[in-house]
Amino acid sequence: METIDAAEAPAASPEERLLRDALGDALEGELRVLSREPYGAGALTGFEETTAGFEEARAQTRYWYVDTSGRPVPEESGLVLGDPAAPQARIWLHPADPRLPALAAASFPDAAAALLARLGVTVDRAPELLVYRPGKRAMLRMRAGERETYLKVVRPDAAATIVDLQEALRGGGIPVPAITGWSALGIVLTEAAAGEPVTARLDAVDPARLLDSVEALQAAMGRVDTGRAARDSLALRDGWYRERLRAALDGAPGGEAAAARAALGALEAGIDAADPAALEVPAAELRTVHGDLHVGQLFVDGASAVTGLIDVDTAGLGDPVDDRAALLGHLVASIGLADDPDRARGYRRILGEAAGRWLGPAPQGGETASGETASGGAERTRLAHRLAVHVLAHALAPVERGELRVAAAQLGLGAAVLGREEAARAAGRGAARREGAT
Repeated sequence: METIDAAEAPAASPEERLLRDALGDALEGELRVLSREPYGAGALTGFEETTAGFEEARAQTRYWYVDTSGRPVPEESGLVLGDPAAPQARIWLHPADPRLPALAAASFPDAAAALLARLGVTVDRAPELLVYRPGKRAMLRMRAGERETYLKVVRPDAAATIVDLQEALRGGGIPVPAITGWSALGIVLTEAAAGEPVTARLDAVDPARLLDSVEALQAAMGRVDTGRAARDSLALRDGWYRERLRAALDGAPGGEAAAARAALGALEAGIDAADPAALEVPAAELRTVHGDLHVGQLFVDGASAVTGLIDVDTAGLGDPVDDRAALLGHLVASIGLADDPDRARGYRRILGEAAGRWLGPAPQGGETASGETASGGAERTRLAHRLAVHVLAHALAPVERGELRVAAAQLGLGAAVLGREEAARAAGRGAARREGAT
């Protein structure tokens, strides 16, 4: 693996510069990018700050978030830069998320116990944070003996809507966990999902049966009327991801950076070559979709059939292709991140099956398990386009952390899945020749 010293690391992002300028000496440790996603007119970016102590056990970690969206919040909980009515940025220290006011209470044992007691739930262990998407939602596991309860923290004005959405899906036969309580403070309590996580059965799951079940699940979801739209397609933000990736990779030295730039160029060429007319989604093809589907949301039984589906907050009317692109993109990213070869192989088996049936040559006649005519054409064009954008989105954080090996692996695998591997290799060879000539 290529090592990168401080002089060769990618330049600090605008959000990191804002954080350093605002906090100055209050930042005592090294910063590492945790996450970044476009939001409003800017982005929401998370940083991990680790402060080393005299003993390793005394090392401290803090999590800072920088919000450049320009969007208002109900009440400030951190530092505001610029005009409070239209801030340049706001900065907060986790768990003081201004859009998730219940998160702070849910994050500490005594406060969480008191909060849940009001809903008739007893816990005997500290909350365990499983998922956190700043400004949007968090998921914590609460335990009492052998019983597990899952606490979802959301924006207060979204709690009732999420409850209605989840109940509509359960009524339509979708295997989402049962809700056991909720509050307008912005919390929703659910039972555990049925079955085992796919991510815990990567060595045993049957990819073909799993994908058959996913297609059947998509068809069932498509018949549920949720009365709302799904979250916007990631394809709408492709320009943002491309700009940030190019800026982060610009001038970075070494073979891994060159490979990442070459694969990025190949993916961008594929995005630009797509027929704009084929990217339009016919109204007749819109269905209820998950909105953020990936293997981490799926639970299965011993026969690899889906028995549980979680994190349905983003569900609503949308294009089923978006769910497939999200699932494929997450598999590509997971393979690039996997340190365990067995886990990587498990993800690859599912990716190979999914890419083969959704991006491969269209079957002659007949229908897929989801009831759609498998005629290729525009649907595959949309899927390829959106998958490319998902790959770019997943690769951004590793690039900005300086993990160029991971980013190059993700971008390269994405190019290979989309049949642009040779273009990426040719670009890489050209880049190597140019670097050798300078």
